[in-house]
Amino acid sequence: MRRAFVLLAFTLVIVSGPFAPASMASPEDPGAAAGEAVEDAPAPPALMENALDGVPPDDERMQAYSHGNYILFVVDVVWSIGLLLLIVMTGFGGWMQRLVERWTQAPNRKVLGYVVLYTIAVFICTFPLSAYSGFFREKKYGFATQTLSQWLGDQGKGLVIAVILQALFCMILYMAIRRLGRQWWIAGTAIGIAFVILIVAIAPVFIAPLFNTFEPMKDAALRDEILAMAHSQDIPAEEVFEVDASRQSTHNNAYVTGLFGTQRIVLYDTMLKNFARREIKFIMGHEMGHYVLNHIWKTIAFLALIILAGFFTVDRVARRVIEGRPSYGIRAFSEPASLPLILLVFSIFLLATSPLVNSVSRYHEQQADLFGLEVTGDPAAAASSFIRFGKEDLGE
Repeated sequence: MRRAFVLLAFTLVIVSGPFAPASMASPEDPGAAAGEAVEDAPAPPALMENALDGVPPDDERMQAYSHGNYILFVVDVVWSIGLLLLIVMTGFGGWMQRLVERWTQAPNRKVLGYVVLYTIAVFICTFPLSAYSGFFREKKYGFATQTLSQWLGDQGKGLVIAVILQALFCMILYMAIRRLGRQWWIAGTAIGIAFVILIVAIAPVFIAPLFNTFEPMKDAALRDEILAMAHSQDIPAEEVFEVDASRQSTHNNAYVTGLFGTQRIVLYDTMLKNFARREIKFIMGHEMGHYVLNHIWKTIAFLALIILAGFFTVDRVARRVIEGRPSYGIRAFSEPASLPLILLVFSIFLLATSPLVNSVSRYHEQQADLFGLEVTGDPAAAASSFIRFGKEDLGE
């Protein structure tokens, strides 16, 4: 349900995947690369030895962590859909609207008040699972670096951002529902995609800095190499940013994000510490592939089709439920009390289409991997980076 609301409100932004921009440089001696490290900084690790000889077997912690993530995903889906069913079938969604109507009868303000109340209620109901998966379990495996109070602070900021964005999106969506009737799903798709583009554009400069500090990369030599790679592929980047991701976790990542002049090349400080320079170049090549191959825009176009079909399904199914189940307390599809039902139908639709969505995502990742290989000409670094991700992040 959180996943459906995030997509519906379009605070979920599919950008690139677990990597970032690339390298035209030829393979180099690992020792020489280490010698180029910033003065007084620890030398970066060398490539994994014999990385091309085969994938080493997963250790017990790797399997336990990864398999646990699979189980948590299933639990989250079941809990989310079950919670939505409970909200709809018990009439709790209708009760929340009646509560909001004590404050206002104005349609737009009713939607705003309802979304705020609903988002807080859902946050409370899903908090135990979020705390376990996002903090206590991460602490158990040695990834989380925050205290509980610091983690709660980030959760609080995330809740405020979610309330603002979701309330704004839902207000505009319900305006379309009231004015367009049975044709709302066409305009709703356009509104949704507009929000996707908006969030992709503003997230790097307005949202991400609320949680972390972004500074120009301290390793000037590596920075120059990455920018040269980006410029060789006509990527308009003037800076490479290093983010203090270690304040939250020891996980490794890098990415390219942004649109319309807000593009940023970003590397986690953990990755700069834990990965060899050649590995970082391949990872950047992977991310550069996402940009050059227009995966952001292709993903947005694909999302538009999914959202269009999903909204059409929501309209047909939810209206019948409202007409046939007056006990649910939803007076009309155009009333904010219909939101949990809309999310329920949309959640089930997303679950049904997830194999298709995941297949497209995996295809893009494969294309980006091949691009990174072509751009760097360094298969040993590619193999080594994948193995190191498994070792450092306990991924199968």
